[in-house]
Amino acid sequence: MTNDSSEYFGTTSRPGKDPHHFYANNGQEPEYLDPGKAHDTASTRLIDHLYEGLATYGPDAEPVPGAADSYDQSPDNRFYRFHIREDAKWSDGKPVTAGDFEYSWKRALDPKTQSQAAVTLYMLKNGELFNQGNLKVTKVETAVHTLPDETSAEVTKLSARAPVVILGRSPLHIDTAIPPWAAIPADIEGLGYDKADLKTGAPEKATVLREKSSEPVAVSADARLPPGDYALLRRLGPVVCNGEPDHWLEVEALDGSHKRGLLPGCMTSPAKSAKGFALIAKWDATPTFHAPKEVVPGAGDPPKPEPLGFVPMSALEGDSSVLGVRAVDDRTLEVELDYPVPYILDILCSSVTDPVRRDLIEAFEAKGDPDGWTRPETILTNGPYRLKTWRFRYELTFDRNPYHRYFDQLAIHEITWMAVESYVSTMNLYKVGELDYIGDNSALPPPYLPVLRKKKDFEITPSLAEYWYELNTKSPPLDDVRVRQALNLAIDKQSLIDNVVRGSQTPATHFVPDFTGQGYDKYLASLRKSGTDPFHGKGRDFDPERARALLTEAGYKVVKDGDGYRAEGMAPLELLYNTSEGHRVIAVAIQDMWKKNLGVSVSLRNEEWKVMLKNVRDRNYQIVRFGWVADYDHPQTFMDTFMSKSPNNRTGWANGKFDELVQKARSTADQNESMRLYVEADRILADEVPKLPIYFYTKSTLVKPYVKGFHFNRRNIQLVHWMRLDPNFASDPSDAPAIEPSSWPVPGDYEKATP
Repeated sequence: MTNDSSEYFGTTSRPGKDPHHFYANNGQEPEYLDPGKAHDTASTRLIDHLYEGLATYGPDAEPVPGAADSYDQSPDNRFYRFHIREDAKWSDGKPVTAGDFEYSWKRALDPKTQSQAAVTLYMLKNGELFNQGNLKVTKVETAVHTLPDETSAEVTKLSARAPVVILGRSPLHIDTAIPPWAAIPADIEGLGYDKADLKTGAPEKATVLREKSSEPVAVSADARLPPGDYALLRRLGPVVCNGEPDHWLEVEALDGSHKRGLLPGCMTSPAKSAKGFALIAKWDATPTFHAPKEVVPGAGDPPKPEPLGFVPMSALEGDSSVLGVRAVDDRTLEVELDYPVPYILDILCSSVTDPVRRDLIEAFEAKGDPDGWTRPETILTNGPYRLKTWRFRYELTFDRNPYHRYFDQLAIHEITWMAVESYVSTMNLYKVGELDYIGDNSALPPPYLPVLRKKKDFEITPSLAEYWYELNTKSPPLDDVRVRQALNLAIDKQSLIDNVVRGSQTPATHFVPDFTGQGYDKYLASLRKSGTDPFHGKGRDFDPERARALLTEAGYKVVKDGDGYRAEGMAPLELLYNTSEGHRVIAVAIQDMWKKNLGVSVSLRNEEWKVMLKNVRDRNYQIVRFGWVADYDHPQTFMDTFMSKSPNNRTGWANGKFDELVQKARSTADQNESMRLYVEADRILADEVPKLPIYFYTKSTLVKPYVKGFHFNRRNIQLVHWMRLDPNFASDPSDAPAIEPSSWPVPGDYEKATP
């Protein structure tokens, strides 16, 4: 960097550039421009400009009216009715309808879509069950049998289209050397179970967990059930296996031997045969779209299904009518939720809630090209901008949607998003005037921050996001919580911030940012004031001595080795990160800390963003650089990523107590009590360390002084349609947005308002 005495970093003029064309860096090639599938910020930040949900982010990232201009709600915050504005249009001029939203939300939740963003829609009535493929309907009138065959006694008949929840599937495949139980063990609190790992050679093992003891279960070739397919005869009592709720199953061999036994579901796997039977229960918790007249405690709590009997899997099919969203007419969308969501407007700014066009998507699916519709020549969007060009791994260009209500008001007519991964290159492009803004997904090179902080176009703000390392908890030695704790305590996070990333971030010892809204920040502040903060102190903050003791307890004795240490018997670990200078220097620093403080060797591997995402989904990693940017300003958006069945939980870790706390917290109307439960859930994460919390983000950025209507906020979301380029910035201090957003009218009463 050259010495520059200017008050700004680089040029502040735009000679030869269109005054209505904005240039920013996106940092990465987007994985998807499909709202139903995108879950990374490199994709969603672009989608936020191409599409518009019922609500959208305003200049300060507050929810303002989007495709809807008003709504009704129930007193218990579980029923909502949204009214689509008359001038909402697609980029081909067709009207945006409530049916577009119904289709889009149901598509994202459809298991066939395999959307990792679908978890945001789990708030919908039956959203989670449906997404996980466990809520079906009968195709025709169907007989229910006592056993998984059609010759056993008939229990009852179910009418056509009857909703049922699947409690188990038969046949099951069994290939465990753990002997079956004759009866459910007494006083059992849970089970720990690990399958044999062919890659590492780790043997199969099971442990019975009791309140004050645990006992390993012996592997026995003589007492085991012969490998093969088994019929599921009964589902018995519940059991927690590897922290996840499960049940004991009575099974019988299908090889004619009639051998029987009890096993937990976690020791079985699906049979390869596509044919089979489902153990089902009736499911009466279907949407009614009728709100109670007053708040009823416990209303909306899901029923506890009891096994009814078996039906052929072929008699069942998915039916999205069980989901709590419906278009009453073209301009009216009704929503019924599984639990109270007073912050729903914030969620409705998330890209997964944006509408997509059914006719377009299904036409490409019919051609065998399901993602082809997002190309520039075919994509249809309803946001202020549309996709004009896409030069792979180089840049995307947007221009104005001619049918959007803001078309004539947009001060910026075109946007160019570059896909530059290098922070240094991004900074230099900004300096010479090729970029007006370094972008929501780009950061500044840490070594330059001391100089950049002095410039008037530099800004640093807290950001509702966290940087962490995800751990494959099924990969030894990371399957041992003591190893995970040791790795966490051996990272000097404050030193990392002060000397490496240099962005005034806050060291993270837990997973919900301290300044998260909806009462979380106030509750945590009260704990700190009373001296009962669960996230700082011994066992939380940097403690290399304790880290070495934990690693030794785990069987990897840490001994002095010259000026450092050596962890005896500890194989080298591998740390994966996506290609970026910023991620590399952090990885190198942590690699050095683990070597210096623990004697643990770590190899580094970097991959392009899309390649890394696939390896993470396939759990082809030990430790991986990741993090989370809040989808909405509430603890639930962070907690969702740890739920045992969440598509965003790629660690293999599950904990039944954690799931229970989060489910209770999100359904608790009393805000203070809800936040207490979230803190308890976060305490479990801090103890178990399925991910290593590194720091809570700040956003260090550069934006040209002539960019007006750019308002810094803790969401780190700046939508270009609020901005304008002002060549007279030096004489005009105004920072008003180019367009003044409308405000939400007072919501109507859901039951009294006319649909």
